Amino acid sequence: MGIYSNGSIFGIQIYNFNDDDVSHVLFEEKYDERMSYDQMREAYLFYTNLHDKKHISLKIYTECSSTLSYGMDNFMMWQPLPLDTFLEKFGV
Repeated sequence: MGIYSNGSIFGIQIYNFNDDDVSHVLFEEKYDERMSYDQMREAYLFYTNLHDKKHISLKIYTECSSTLSYGMDNFMMWQPLPLDTFLEKFGV
């Protein structure tokens, strides 16, 4: 059982946490279609221009399915994205 992503990227969120552990969104874009090369490049350039990258977290907006809703429609959700995967996929 679980939630499975098909790997398609429809959006990106770049955020960090303040001293009270409240998230602070620095960059967020969501699209109705898969992200294009130019959209990924925009997110990557935003990331590269950040001064303090130590405490940055990333999420992607992706299409998912669940074993609990077998035969049902897929759904969209935010999922964590490791930094190395971001650099691989978005450093186009």
